[in-house]
Amino acid sequence: MKVFAIGDLHLSGNPPTKPMDIFGPHWDNHWARIKEHWANNVTDDDIVFLVGDMSWALRLDEAACDLQEIASMPGKKYMIRGNHDYWWTTTRKMDKFLVDSGFDTLHILHNNSYSVEGYAICG
Repeated sequence: MKVFAIGDLHLSGNPPTKPMDIFGPHWDNHWARIKEHWANNVTDDDIVFLVGDMSWALRLDEAACDLQEIASMPGKKYMIRGNHDYWWTTTRKMDKFLVDSGFDTLHILHNNSYSVEGYAICG
């Protein structure tokens, strides 16, 4: 098991509602480049910490397509709320949404903990 961390994905839906390339050419196709690197380095046995700002969405239903993109990537993902994650509701609602959506590789880290292969993960 390897452990990775990434933040500030700032995904913006499909079609994109707030493309990141307005912040400069180094943001061109940023999600495609991240996905390629992720797919080449992360396995389903690995842990990925998503340390905030996953989506520009304002509501949870709007963030669903971005969360689907993240869920489709390899690894067990643990999400911590960022200052731009306006779509993030209560932990209970988030957990229910993830289960109902079938996002079984996404987990919320917010005043809770998980035990993974003898390690405690808390947030």
